[in-house]
Amino acid sequence: MPYYRWKGRDPKGRMRKGEIIAASQAEAAAKLKQKRISVIKIKPAPKDIELPFLKPKIKEKELMVVTKQLASMLASGLPLDESLNIMAEQAESKKMGEILYDIKQKVETGASLSQALKSYKDVFSHMYVNMVAAGEQTGNLDGVLKRLAEMLEKHLALKRKIKGALIYPTMVTIVATGVIALILTFVIPTFAEMYKSSGMSLPLPTQIVINVSMFMKKYFWYMVGGIIAVAIAAKIGYKKNYAFRKFIDKMLLHLPIFGMLARKGSIANFTVILSSLTASGIDILDALEISSKTSGNVIIEETLLEVRDMVRKGENLSYAMSYSGEFPDMVIQMVAVGEETGTLDDMMQKVSQYYEEEVDNTVKNLSTMIEPIIIVVLGGIIGFLVVAMYLPIFKIGETIK
Repeated sequence: MPYYRWKGRDPKGRMRKGEIIAASQAEAAAKLKQKRISVIKIKPAPKDIELPFLKPKIKEKELMVVTKQLASMLASGLPLDESLNIMAEQAESKKMGEILYDIKQKVETGASLSQALKSYKDVFSHMYVNMVAAGEQTGNLDGVLKRLAEMLEKHLALKRKIKGALIYPTMVTIVATGVIALILTFVIPTFAEMYKSSGMSLPLPTQIVINVSMFMKKYFWYMVGGIIAVAIAAKIGYKKNYAFRKFIDKMLLHLPIFGMLARKGSIANFTVILSSLTASGIDILDALEISSKTSGNVIIEETLLEVRDMVRKGENLSYAMSYSGEFPDMVIQMVAVGEETGTLDDMMQKVSQYYEEEVDNTVKNLSTMIEPIIIVVLGGIIGFLVVAMYLPIFKIGETIK
């Protein structure tokens, strides 16, 4: 949907300019007239340059803000089409503005909001669309959207906590690794030439360091290229190859510390979504299928689909989860209580809150624990390099004495 760039005067005679989204230039002029803008000039805005491999994507934060705004507007009594129109004009990005305006047009032609959202599967997930559909069926669309916004906000907060905890250790590791590579590539060869010209026999640690240095100096750029190629191949393989992704996710769950964090994060993700889906009136079987895809781990996803199949055959959810062997006893007991009391959505909400706190605590402990370990390990490596290169000098000093 095109944007139009305009220039005009407001009711007080002040010069104003900006961009507005509309189906045509006439519609853009009509919208500005409604805002009491005396249009001086209006023309199509130039299109943004989009490279095939750098297509603009809607950020999770922007989607969360849009969902929250739509919930507030509907709760205040504004019609859906008018709410979408206002949000399209005030969207953070042109891409989101175009999407919202197109959805608004589909709604005006008779489509439901959930049907219109299906046109943008890369923006609105299967879970998102199904919850909106449930809200439309129950007449509680604003309430469902509010729950969706809260869920997206929690998911973003969880990701920020995990990323935040890993930023400092990652930066320290990168800088220290770069320093070590520079020492091996540019400093050690100077010592090597000096020792070679002296003709002295070198201690084993010194010889090892020099051999590594010579190898790195000769193949440094090949190694850098190889690391980058492996990283890109791994990223593409994780997205495109299901077997590779399954292998990585399984390995991740069994890593010390990080495996526990990944499992708790997955449980927090799917339980909060399962709670929201069941509270919105979605059938438990559909809710399990949808929430499984939001767990963030293939192993947990497959396990939840197996749980769904067992529930379809008549088993209790708590028994099916216990049989899978992938879920902690506390989760199973809470689900069992929810089934007995008819408050499964409340129990799932409590489980998600508990595991969100657990992830938060684990992240804090992880950050506190990793930093000194990294410093000790990298300090030890640098210390070994320094000592190894000065060992021959110490040996000469002892000989002179």
